[in-house]
Amino acid sequence: MKIFNLSVLFFFLFTFSLSAWDEGADSYDSIKARAKTSEVPFIVYVRVDWCPWCKKLDSLLQESDFDQLFYGKLAVKINPDNSPEEKMIAKSLGVTGYPSMYIILPNGGKSSLGLPLKAEKETILLALKKQLSAVFKE
Repeated sequence: MKIFNLSVLFFFLFTFSLSAWDEGADSYDSIKARAKTSEVPFIVYVRVDWCPWCKKLDSLLQESDFDQLFYGKLAVKINPDNSPEEKMIAKSLGVTGYPSMYIILPNGGKSSLGLPLKAEKETILLALKKQLSAVFKE
């Protein structure tokens, strides 16, 4: 029985992404509804494929130190180039450039996260930790 349980665990670990991020307009709507019901903030990362700074941030977010910052939080990636729905979400957030990252508060307010992408990786990590810890008390 233990072997079966371990087999199932490994199947899920290797079949499904363990990333903290959901993606797309449907995920945005779902996360927004869950956040409202639970009265917790959620994170929206707005990016596009052609943006070099987005590519840099994407690469960083795949590293375990960065992924752990967002893991366990409601977090969604939006790409306005993917669909009219995602474009409308970006517009409603007031996105003026890429990448942009926001914390949406339970009361509907929003806070933009500063992304010092020209800095070294450690500086970016510390800046995100500081900003997230101010909102997500852990």
